[in-house]
Amino acid sequence: MSNMYHTVVLTAGISMFVGRNNVFAIHREDLPKIPVSLQDRLSTQEIQGQIDDWIDKLKPFFEQIKENHSRVSAEYSMVHTLKNQGKLGDRPLIIMFVTNTVGGYAGEKIHRELFEKQFQADVKVFYVDIHVDHPEDLNREIGEYMKKLAEALEAGEPNTTCFAPIGGYKVMTSFGYIVGSFLGYPTAYLHEDHQILHEIPPVPIQIDLEQIEHYTSLLRQCQADYVEIDNLGYDEKQFIKQFQSLFYVEDGWACLNPFGRFLFERTKYKHIFETKYLVSDQVRSFMKTSNPQSLFIKQQMRELVKKLQSGEARQNEIRHELDFATLERDKIQFHLYKGASNGRHVFRLAYRYDDKDDVLYANYVWLDHNRYEREASVGKGLYHPVSEFTDIAEREVMSKER
Repeated sequence: MSNMYHTVVLTAGISMFVGRNNVFAIHREDLPKIPVSLQDRLSTQEIQGQIDDWIDKLKPFFEQIKENHSRVSAEYSMVHTLKNQGKLGDRPLIIMFVTNTVGGYAGEKIHRELFEKQFQADVKVFYVDIHVDHPEDLNREIGEYMKKLAEALEAGEPNTTCFAPIGGYKVMTSFGYIVGSFLGYPTAYLHEDHQILHEIPPVPIQIDLEQIEHYTSLLRQCQADYVEIDNLGYDEKQFIKQFQSLFYVEDGWACLNPFGRFLFERTKYKHIFETKYLVSDQVRSFMKTSNPQSLFIKQQMRELVKKLQSGEARQNEIRHELDFATLERDKIQFHLYKGASNGRHVFRLAYRYDDKDDVLYANYVWLDHNRYEREASVGKGLYHPVSEFTDIAEREVMSKER
């Protein structure tokens, strides 16, 4: 390894407190005892205060580190070895991922002080929830962890970033390696007994995007919940078998595993899980001819989808057709959305939303309230599609507002 590293990304655990000969090992008789279990959740301010007090009592032992660089923690040894070998840049950025536990909090506080004082580092910390005893929660949490880890790695680049997923739960280190490989980062590992630094090259990970896009509907279902494999078509079953690395399969049910969730939230694949906006000729024409209001229309369409997905919208907003007594209920194919006002115009939309495939069908739009009252009351835009619908991916519809 001949690179100079200006960024170090670490996953941190509790090796600082459990190593047999480590300075802060909790089994040493001369150390003050930690008041709570290292595995407990950092759930209250009271627990946090107890840990802060305990760390203050450990401060006198910090002097022992000067003579025992290899007896602090795996994370400290990694940074110290980089510095000792001339591979750590001046004032490096050290990014730590720690669990939202007593051990994670205590380790973060001590590591932060050591890294800042001894290596003049800028330390940033991400806390992650990892419930290893709750499989469904863990599946989602690891996906979130992988997403945050990717963002941290992409703040730098492989030649100047040392990636060392060496601490924390084993799922953090194993999935951390997957993220590194996917992004082209080698993984650094330190043999603590001999303080020898090793680097594991990334394994290329490539997915056939064109093939995957044929199964967008299945992927959306598997992202939202478990699906019963027996109810799937032959091609869908074969797809799951072919791409086993993306799915968690158990007892005849399948859902996206953490890698699958992570992969499809990446920029290159993100559109697979984004809302699809299908608009009629009337809506498309309105957006083109009313260019000053185009952004307002786009924002309101997006706001409608958020309300529908959250389930928190008021019925008189997303089912405004219920306020029109003159409508023939059995003919209604589209709902009415009563959106916001931008001071000059109101937003009203005749729409249908497919929650299974996350598709919004925008059939008819109004920006004039009086015209809306006249036309909606007689069913215009509500009883049938006014034209064929054109697919506009969200990344195109929303591009100007980002």
